[in-house]
Parts: sequence; structure tokens; C-alpha cells
Amino acid sequence: MNEERNSVIGQELQNARLDKGLSLDDIQQSTKIQKRYLAAIENGQFDQLPGAFYERAFVRQYASAVGLDVTEFMQNHDIQTQTVEPDLSGARVDSDNVTRAGMHHVEESTAEKTRQMLPKILIGVAVVAIIGIIWALVASFAGSAKQENTTSSVSVTTSKVSSSASSDAEKSSTDASKESAAKSSSASSEKKDKDAVDLGAGQATGNTVNYGTVKAPANKELTLNLKTTGASWIQVSDASGAVLWNGTLQANGNQDVKIPATVPGVRVSIGNAAATAVSLDGKSVDLMANNSTVWNLAMTFAR
Repeated sequence: MNEERNSVIGQELQNARLDKGLSLDDIQQSTKIQKRYLAAIENGQFDQLPGAFYERAFVRQYASAVGLDVTEFMQNHDIQTQTVEPDLSGARVDSDNVTRAGMHHVEESTAEKTRQMLPKILIGVAVVAIIGIIWALVASFAGSAKQENTTSSVSVTTSKVSSSASSDAEKSSTDASKESAAKSSSASSEKKDKDAVDLGAGQATGNTVNYGTVKAPANKELTLNLKTTGASWIQVSDASGAVLWNGTLQANGNQDVKIPATVPGVRVSIGNAAATAVSLDGKSVDLMANNSTVWNLAMTFAR
């Protein structure tokens, strides 16, 4: 088709479209011809179309869409029609339901770009979700470790052993020596009792076992021993929430934690109670965990 005739054809089709009150989008919707090809036809730029067959086919479809007598229109402009089907092996139908032959200026639709970006977006969302879950778990452990333990008043109990001296004037020096040895033995026994730790009875409530009155020697640093048969995260805090020690003990781990004499009580948060054993100054502490994994131990000292 020559340029002058192309311009006349395009102008007549445009006038017919405007008379019908239709937009290029309307024509694209009814013919499934890409809008830029329709605009090229109206402008007489037939060289922008995929080929000679498409020039005739697109003009015919356009004329039909705007209500013209197709046969008469094609004859008036000496546009021959043919029944040979085009090679559409390279054609595609995009998400907007418009057939594109893939010849001139193939453009990637917004929907296609979005489809390509979708896997990356999903991966990003998954990464953010995993980070959020990890943060929530860490925050949960930290919050549990900082809970203050209710302390009871500290009372100091002492025992006194008194012995009466013999007033018998006739008591021999041997009897006096035996009495002195008995006093020394009694004092040694009293000191040993004072230095010993008495855990008392523990009570399990929720996910915590509480030893409310642990008898401990006054002005003496205590040793809390932690042993594990499997990996376990553990944190030891004093009654005010200050961390005395925390970390992860691997299988067969052994850790001593020193508890100052001024500390009135401790709280132990355990991440794997089934694999953890606790003792205080050599006295084994019953965790009463009942196969629980996350468990807490609270002890209040009476010195």
C-alpha cells in the first residue's frame, strides 16, 4: 500500500471510530489488535505493522469494528483479501488478551514483569517472617529471665550448744580433758551445720519450681553447679534481674556459677531441662520439670 492511500484509509477509519464514539481501547478490546498497531493504521504508518497480511487483516477487522461495510470499503481502496493463514508460530497472547506476533518493538507487559518479580517478592517475605520468629523467641527468653522473683524475709537462725561445767571439786584432770574434747567436737559439729546448705521443700507451679526458704551460711559465697548431658541454653540471674551467667552448655558440659553472699536469691532459666542437672554447694536440686523442655528454677536464701 502506498503512503497516500494509507493516509486516506487511516483517516476514514478514524472518522468512523469517532462517529461511533469509540476509543482506541474499545477497538483493541473488540478486535484484539494491539493499540499501537491501531494508532499506526490511523496515522497511515502501515510500515509499523507486522507484514502485508497483517495490513489487510487489521484494516478489515478495524473497518468491521467501526460498523463500515467491509467488502465495499476494501474494494473502494483496492485492498485485496486472501484466505492464506499467517504463520503464528511465534505469536503469543498476553495477559491483556491481545494477540502479539512478536515482530515490531515487542514490549513486556506490566503483568509479565510482575509475574517475573513474584518469586523474589515471596522469598523476601519468607526471610522477613523467619527473622521475626527468631526475634520473638529471643525476646521471650530474655523477658522470662528478667522476671523478678518474689523474695521472703531473711531470717537468721542460730543454734547454741551449751554445756555445763562440772562443779564436782573431786573431778579428775582426765575428766576435764574429756569434757574439753567433747566441747571441741560439739563446736566443730555446730560449725559444719552452719556451713551446710539446706534446700528445704520445693514447689512446682506452671513452668517454675520454687524453693522459698533455702538455708545457707551467712557471709559465704555459694557455688551453683550446672551439668548437661545434651546442649542446653541456661541463664542465671539474681533476685534483681542482674545476670550472673548465661550461655549454652554442650553435651557433658559443666559450669560453676559463683553467687555472692549479698545475693538474697537466684533465678535459673533453662532451655533443655531434661538434659540439665543443678546443684547448690554440692546439694542436688530437684527441678521437678516432668519432661518439660523450657523450665525455671527460683531459690530464696535464708542466711
